[in-house]
Amino acid sequence: MFDPHLTLIAGTCADQLGRSAGGNPAAVGTEAARLESVAHNVAHLPFIQHLTEILPAADLFFGAAMLIIVLLIHAAGVRTATSHVLHRSSLILAHPSGWRADVLMSSTVFILLSLHLLELTVWAAALVYSGLVADWRAAGFFAGNTYTTIGYGSDILPEGWRMLAPIIAISGLFTFGWSGSVLVDLVGRCQKIRDAAAVRAKTARPAHP
Repeated sequence: MFDPHLTLIAGTCADQLGRSAGGNPAAVGTEAARLESVAHNVAHLPFIQHLTEILPAADLFFGAAMLIIVLLIHAAGVRTATSHVLHRSSLILAHPSGWRADVLMSSTVFILLSLHLLELTVWAAALVYSGLVADWRAAGFFAGNTYTTIGYGSDILPEGWRMLAPIIAISGLFTFGWSGSVLVDLVGRCQKIRDAAAVRAKTARPAHP
C-alpha cells in the first residue's frame, strides 16, 4: 500500500525545488513526478512492506510505553523489597533465630508477589481502557498468561494489535529476572541468619561435665 507520509515528503521536496527553480512550472512538475515515483518505489519495496507488517508502529509505540511504565513500577517495588531485606536482616542478625529468617523470606516473597500482581493489573487496565479488550476478566487472564510467558495466544486482541502479546511477555521476562536476583540475595541473607542462629544456640547450650 502506498504510504501517504512518503507523498508528503515528496511534495515538500518538490515545493522546495520549485522555489529554487524560480517557479518554472514545467521543471517543478517534472521534479515532483520524479520524487513521487521514487517515494512510490520505496514504499513498495518488499523489505519495507514486510517490515511494516511484522512491526506495526501502533503496537510498538503503545507496547514500548507500557513496557517502560511497568519497568518503572517494578524498579520502585524492588527498591522497597531490597530496603526491607537490608533493614530487617541487619536487625535480625543482632538476635538471630530461624523463625525470624522464615518470616523475612515470606514477607519479601509477598512483596514481590504483590508487585507482579500490580503490574498485571496495569497491563489489564491498559488493554481495557484502550478499547482493545472489553472484558476485565478476559484482559486480566490474557495479561497474566502472556506476562508469565505461558502463552494464551493473541486471538483476543483485534487485528493490527497482536504484537502486544510478545511485548507483554518481554516485560514479564525482564521483571521476573529482576525479582529472581532479589530472591537470590534474600536466600543468602536468610541462610546467614540461620547459621548465626545455629552458632548462637550452640554457644548458649550449657556444657555437660
